Amino acid sequence: METREYIHSGQRNPGSAGGFTLIEITMVMVILSLLLGGLMLPLATQLENSHRRETKEQLERIHEALLGFALVHGYLPCPDTQNSGRENRLAGGCAGVERDSVWHGTLPWITLGVGEEDAWHNRFRYAVAAPFTDASRSPLPAFDLTTDGNITVSNGIDHAPAIVLSHGANLLGGISLPGVPQPAPNSPAERENSDENAQFSHENYQNDPESGFDDQLIWLSPYLLKNRLLLAGRFRP
Repeated sequence: METREYIHSGQRNPGSAGGFTLIEITMVMVILSLLLGGLMLPLATQLENSHRRETKEQLERIHEALLGFALVHGYLPCPDTQNSGRENRLAGGCAGVERDSVWHGTLPWITLGVGEEDAWHNRFRYAVAAPFTDASRSPLPAFDLTTDGNITVSNGIDHAPAIVLSHGANLLGGISLPGVPQPAPNSPAERENSDENAQFSHENYQNDPESGFDDQLIWLSPYLLKNRLLLAGRFRP
């Protein structure tokens, strides 16, 4: 029987691949980075959209809570100015920052029984027209059918009794959970929503660090508020 002897020299065939070269590894890394970058952008967009939907739903619940509070008490709550989650009220009205007959602060979420924060873990900003916070005739309103709020929202509403807003993903102009103000906004529209006066801005969403707008707002209509109180028999001589 013929015996064949196989000898393994331990040397590679010069024509076979001897491993990845530095250029090949670099090309693979570039391709992977492009693929990951292409995946991350849609994921970031999906996350942002999810957070905006969540915050919109929270604002809608807050809107109903404000209407419910007014039906029970005959007035709207004062803002929270001590980061306690409760309205800060004095015998003569609200406590805290008042400009143009509008009280400013954060949402009294405990008083209203709603969520504490938006999807980006900041407080909701809350402003309310002074005539609608008068508790002197509670549970009857101290205001009447002719009373208008003096909060104006560009591209939104005039004469609103109250407004609630989230400062969005860029956090600019917002207030953190510990009550610390976030950096000032860059865009004029977002600055309008954080300067504590009676004017607010409602713009189309635009994700731009310099001139963008990602605030989300909700406001009470004076007509809806008065209609709810009227149907509940709250307006009396």
